[in-house]
Amino acid sequence: MQNLALVVMDGNLTADPESRKTKSEKTVTVFTVALNHEWGAKEGKNAVSFIPVECWDKLGDNCGRFLKKGSRVTVQGQLRQDRWKDDSGQNHSRVKVIARDVRFDQRPAAEAA
Repeated sequence: MQNLALVVMDGNLTADPESRKTKSEKTVTVFTVALNHEWGAKEGKNAVSFIPVECWDKLGDNCGRFLKKGSRVTVQGQLRQDRWKDDSGQNHSRVKVIARDVRFDQRPAAEAA
């Protein structure tokens, strides 16, 4: 049985996306989304999470072509955890989102001109 690990998040790109081709000529595009959190509203406390996103194939092509640093996006996808050992044998782990859909938020008409 497969577990459910769906994500929907809305935020801004921290840098331009990076695209590359795999050995099998599939496009993979990666970028990081900054998510602002407010907590302790009375105290005015804020925090930011930086979430890596990976897009494949046509979605990856489009994200690499149209997104730039600061772009506002809504990403739908699933969580995935990468695990690896470095050269010294130390274990590492990272959670990322494998995107199934990325909505590019439109700029107001005045900004588009």
